[in-house]
Amino acid sequence: MAEGINIEQIVQEVLDRVLQSSTGVEDMETVTSLTGVKSLPGQKGDKLVNVPFELISKVANDAATRANAAAKEAEESIAGLEDKTQDAIDAAKDANDAAAKAEDAVELVENTTIASLQGATARFSGIIEEGEIKPDKSTVPGGEIVWVRNAKRFAYRVEGSLHGDWESDGIPSSAMFQKNGIPLADKLYMQGTSLYVLDAGDLKVLAYRHEPISEDDFEALPEKDDNILYLIYEED
Repeated sequence: MAEGINIEQIVQEVLDRVLQSSTGVEDMETVTSLTGVKSLPGQKGDKLVNVPFELISKVANDAATRANAAAKEAEESIAGLEDKTQDAIDAAKDANDAAAKAEDAVELVENTTIASLQGATARFSGIIEEGEIKPDKSTVPGGEIVWVRNAKRFAYRVEGSLHGDWESDGIPSSAMFQKNGIPLADKLYMQGTSLYVLDAGDLKVLAYRHEPISEDDFEALPEKDDNILYLIYEED
């Protein structure tokens, strides 16, 4: 070893030359593509190490795997929810169908009951040619049910007024004759010894029973119906 050479000076000179020939991280070339790049520099403790891209991509791959698993689980949950939703829709439809059938059954029972209560015939008191029918409901007793020709409907006549709806003790209710102001078509109406039916919305005589009358009494009748057969006898 030559005299006058200091070991520390030699080490320092070597370090200076290494530093001069080294490239700092901030001085490295920045690339725009990973093609051909295999690793990144890194520091582990006091050492500089190479970090392979396989390790970096593993983190991303693991994250992608977990994301895919979560997505699959979400899809399965959604599919299960869709199945449950469809089951609920089907159950609601079945319930609606059952409710509709129940309503139809109730309506059938109601109609049958009403028909039974109304009977096949209804008796009224007389026929008037015209009158103004009030839409209100009358509960005044002592009136009578009449057919109003110009209105082509039944009415309750009491205290000089005609009412389109009524409910009074001792008087057949309006439901026996009409519904919502429209006369019931499929029934017979009786007045005295005459039997009437609805024809083209008007009340027509179906049958009439009259005691034998004389020719004078026949001529004195204020109205004669072509559909009525009159029995006339001659006095001795």
